[in-house]
Amino acid sequence: MELNEESLKTWMNMDKLDEEFNNFMHRVNEVNSIVKKLASTDKGIQKIGDEEARQYLGNDELKIEEDNIVLKISSSKTMVNKKALAMENNSPNEMSKEAFMEEISKDADRRYKERLVRKEKMETFKKQATLAFRRGEYEKALVLYNKAIEQIKDSPLLYNNRALTYINLGFFDKAKTDLVDWALRLNENCLKSWLLLAKIHHLNGNQEEFEKAIFEAKQRNPDCLNFIEEFIEELTK
Repeated sequence: MELNEESLKTWMNMDKLDEEFNNFMHRVNEVNSIVKKLASTDKGIQKIGDEEARQYLGNDELKIEEDNIVLKISSSKTMVNKKALAMENNSPNEMSKEAFMEEISKDADRRYKERLVRKEKMETFKKQATLAFRRGEYEKALVLYNKAIEQIKDSPLLYNNRALTYINLGFFDKAKTDLVDWALRLNENCLKSWLLLAKIHHLNGNQEEFEKAIFEAKQRNPDCLNFIEEFIEELTK
């Protein structure tokens, strides 16, 4: 089944809304867990939170400078006022909840800016890959999708598009790996992923697995039943 331009555009936009939300929620849950440990009354749990905070921020040590007036976090060179740190029991190296949140804010800003740069590069490669795909230059599209994934590795959209490229090149096993090991792990409800997986099973003559993939697509996307039926009709005619 060859996809026309309108269908291709629909598929490429299908899982875009979920992508950034999933990444955001992962960060929120990770930070929330650390903050709870830092705020615990249990000293042991606080120490665990302190260690996780350091690992999250990418810091191996906190160095006291200028007679305990400030703390310098070695890897980021960020200066933190001692008032934001827990100084109880003469342990200035233990990071408080407030200090951690301050560093999280700075670290999040840095990561956000770095990701923007990577995302811009990814978008450039993705646009070039899409143009190559539409021209039927699948090998070129594959190279460009590989470069896009090097920039952003947690995008179901990119793995779906590369899987579709693999399918057109006849590399069904590689396409299946992109879908099962990557796209569906990042977004288990993604309609495009399930339909591409169904297409692979159909092309391989595996009716049982084809039906399983279609079942999952319908169960997870009940608002798209008409689209799924149209897909099946187009695929099997």
